[in-house]
Amino acid sequence: MRKLSLSLAALAFILVSAVAVADQRPHEGKITNIDMTARTLSIQNEKGDTFTLYWDDTTKWKNNLTAQELQVGDSIHFDIVDKNGQMFVTEIRRTGKAKS
Repeated sequence: MRKLSLSLAALAFILVSAVAVADQRPHEGKITNIDMTARTLSIQNEKGDTFTLYWDDTTKWKNNLTAQELQVGDSIHFDIVDKNGQMFVTEIRRTGKAKS
């Protein structure tokens, strides 16, 4: 019985650790809409889920990228943090340009 308890505790620890690491991974997706006034990007991930990302003055734009250079259809790689229930981009870089 004690071995079973230890095994279950170890399994629970591994699962919690995997979830924590997954939450820290960067994310990727394609831009489906850009609102410069609201400073938002609508993103569709590879699973087809669509969500809204916000950026602010603390967002790091990699490779000299600016918000004005982004286009609908661009692929991006980003890190996010939750601020009051909204997903804010902490770092963003373009991984592919939209097809013309």
